[in-house]
Amino acid sequence: MLREWNRGDLDALLELFDEEVEVRPALSTFLAAPVYRGHAGIRSWYTETNEPWAELQAQPERFIEADGRTVVIIALHARVPGGQVDVGARIAHVVTIRAGKIVRLDGYDEPQNALAALELEQQAQATSEAS
Repeated sequence: MLREWNRGDLDALLELFDEEVEVRPALSTFLAAPVYRGHAGIRSWYTETNEPWAELQAQPERFIEADGRTVVIIALHARVPGGQVDVGARIAHVVTIRAGKIVRLDGYDEPQNALAALELEQQAQATSEAS
């Protein structure tokens, strides 16, 4: 997914997502919506995320398999238009895939929050199963 994102290949990017996908992106305070749905939503999310930057690259640092989902720790590198100012951040995506397509993507501004959220979900499931 990040390869297609970085290349700006929206058609290839959309092929990876289910038509009914739900995306709750990281850094959503800078975007028009907290949730994007479907392929139209993916297009909006991509456009809004890239719009303020001269360059934006997302590089995966780590993949963690967790309870049928994948946590991807991502290093973002961006350049401000017209300047030599570089900006960096680390975020995380929790990706749910069914039938080979991404059906849900939850973004976290801080990677440790993604891991903590998954741990809490797993604890809640274990508690409900024990009841």
